[in-house]
Amino acid sequence: MTVAVSPIDPSVKSLAADRSARIRALGRLLRHASTGDADVLLAGLARMLDAHIGHDHGDDASNGRIRDQLDEIELLLALEIERAGVRVGPLLSSAA
Repeated sequence: MTVAVSPIDPSVKSLAADRSARIRALGRLLRHASTGDADVLLAGLARMLDAHIGHDHGDDASNGRIRDQLDEIELLLALEIERAGVRVGPLLSSAA
């Protein structure tokens, strides 16, 4: 039996590349965050993992705590981006 390989839609490749570039750019931002900011971000990630570990994916209370923590982390990252003087365009274009 032969498995047919279907071509990958170029728009899907583009979306994946954009997402990959954003992830790399955010990783660089986290690596260069000041120690105090990095400590706050790591503590937020730890609280998010604590809310997730040992709970079912359908646990509304746990999911709510995770979403709240993600909102706080997103705000801290936005502040770090602003402080670094980096906007979304340059952030993504330098990610590659």
